[in-house]
Amino acid sequence: MIKAEDIMTPNPITLKLEESVAKAAKIMAENRIGSVIIVDSGGKPVGIVTSHDILEKVVARGLNPNEVSVGRIMSSPLIYVEASTPIDKVIETMIRTGKRHMPVMKGDRLVGIIAEYDIIALGPEIFQVLEVFESAMVERARKRRSERV
Repeated sequence: MIKAEDIMTPNPITLKLEESVAKAAKIMAENRIGSVIIVDSGGKPVGIVTSHDILEKVVARGLNPNEVSVGRIMSSPLIYVEASTPIDKVIETMIRTGKRHMPVMKGDRLVGIIAEYDIIALGPEIFQVLEVFESAMVERARKRRSERV
């Protein structure tokens, strides 16, 4: 079975809580990535900022990205998977939580990140997990319908 560590991008880029959203956006653009992991002063991962967060929480509100810290807009607590997590469980977690980027940890150490594109890139191997994906999507839709009632 494919595990998170098999498809993750190693050594994800991190930023400290006080760094500006402008810096995060510049780093994401330069590296052609969709997220950065936010760490505290001790280097512990505490959140994530995605390009969607920047659009929704800064740009759409007319805020100055030079004046807003990544700590202010990050998604926290950090949802992650362990490096040994089977890919079907990674997909399940991403769908259940609505996350497109999933940090990968080994114990308390950040070792990688999985983006939805990494899963798509699996190609033929993805058919092994489509059944799990389908059932998770059905469950997610069922939950959303029940929340609206």
